[in-house]
Amino acid sequence: MMKQWKQQLQNKRLMTCALIPAAFFALMTVLGRSMQAHGVLQGPFWQYVLLFVLWLLAFGAGMVALLMLANGAETHQVKQEGLFGRITGSFVFAFVLLILCWLPVWLAFWPGTFSPDSITQFYAYYNDDHSAHHPLLHTLLLGSLMTLGLDLHPEGYATYGLAMYCGVQLALTAGCLAYGVSWMKRRGVPVWARLIVLGMFALNPFYAPWSFYAQKDVLFGALVLVFCLQLADLWLFGMKPLRMIGFVLTAVLMMLFRNNGIYALALLLPFAVWWGKGMRIRLTALLAGCMALYVAVNAGLMAVLYAAEGSKVEILSIPLQQIARTLREDPSARELDEDGVLDTLFGEEDIPALYNEWIADPLKWSVDYDLLDENIPALIKLWAKMGVRHFDTYVEAFLAQNLPYLLPNSDMLQSFDFGIQQPDWFPIEETSYLPSLRAAYEAYEQKLVFAGIPGTRLLCHPAVYIWLAVAGFSCACFQRKRGLMAALGFLIAVWFTCLLGPVAIMRYLLGVYYAVPVLWSAMVIPLKKRT
Repeated sequence: MMKQWKQQLQNKRLMTCALIPAAFFALMTVLGRSMQAHGVLQGPFWQYVLLFVLWLLAFGAGMVALLMLANGAETHQVKQEGLFGRITGSFVFAFVLLILCWLPVWLAFWPGTFSPDSITQFYAYYNDDHSAHHPLLHTLLLGSLMTLGLDLHPEGYATYGLAMYCGVQLALTAGCLAYGVSWMKRRGVPVWARLIVLGMFALNPFYAPWSFYAQKDVLFGALVLVFCLQLADLWLFGMKPLRMIGFVLTAVLMMLFRNNGIYALALLLPFAVWWGKGMRIRLTALLAGCMALYVAVNAGLMAVLYAAEGSKVEILSIPLQQIARTLREDPSARELDEDGVLDTLFGEEDIPALYNEWIADPLKWSVDYDLLDENIPALIKLWAKMGVRHFDTYVEAFLAQNLPYLLPNSDMLQSFDFGIQQPDWFPIEETSYLPSLRAAYEAYEQKLVFAGIPGTRLLCHPAVYIWLAVAGFSCACFQRKRGLMAALGFLIAVWFTCLLGPVAIMRYLLGVYYAVPVLWSAMVIPLKKRT
């Protein structure tokens, strides 16, 4: 055993693939724990260095063991599947099982859950006053079903409309996850691995509530799963016409359901092309074509609906947070604003008082949107100037907001949202057909521990799935599975876009929650089933 470990430690490829993610895990552990405990980076620099080295050794050893285990697992021979394996790996079985497991939870929260964003989208459709701030295709889907429900309800309530939307979303989400299960069967994932993944989707209490949460992130996340699997198939089976048509349709739909989809694909593009040896030109044309088609379709929707452009304030969330935290810690830093851009954008608002380390919304909502576009260059200039002198404060502001994406088991501002935000004039009647189950889920929302079952908090924490995506990407690199590298790389790109958002919450990363278990199962595909 010692001789085998010594040989592996001399493997440069293995050590590179192990130490790079281990360094990330160690850095996030050291910095994240300090932020979690004190709210600031507290302590001497040498202490951080020492802790980083110790954690690097621990995570490095773990990653080496993981890579060796994953590399050995895929060498197993293919076994002929029996009837049980064929049935449990079928799309129909997985779809029906997910519906049956999620339906009682939906009945406990009938007719579903409704958020403030959903109200905005509903009224945008109802009043024919659209904005590209929210994805237009999702606004059309939500608004049309809600409006149909208003027409069908005898008193004009929105109850039927919300129930119809949630039913459609539940079925579509279950269909995408069932596609993932059937994909595992077709690609040769062993039965035991498929059952674990299907069991997670069906029985992990995390997954059911999202299926009836009327929010754009749910369908986007489900489409991310399908997109990642089709992306991996490009390397496994080549770029055949029908496969490329399906891929383009999935990619465009995914991007139409959430605005950051195109940014994540743009981040992935150069790396996917680099890994696409033998098909780089075709792959570049395919991915670039997907983005171009999305831009054209979205522009067409905006023209038909006379939709207004979305505000650019969303992408300024982190810079605004960093500026506000700096002004809170050092009021004299305001002297750096020689152009008066803060006075122009915020007027007489007390910027430090608006700062909330968890969420950028108070700052975003206080900006004068009419003056924002023309003052963005001056704001970025001020942000860069402040950052040079207050780099440590900028790091703290970034970590404080994004800690749930970086450190497993860290606190979050919000987990689930089981309530119904009532739209004016169109009430939604809430009825719990299984009140005891609803009470169990409401208790779960508070501590993320379901029915006292240990480990359920970690099974729903966003940073856990990010770490799994990073570790999985490392395994794929070590095994030279370029399709999985691209798929997991896309998940990491989605995470990157979320790091610049206004708040760190679970629903932004639903695509990672859906795709990571399926892609990890592909690590153990036997060699004879891979091309």
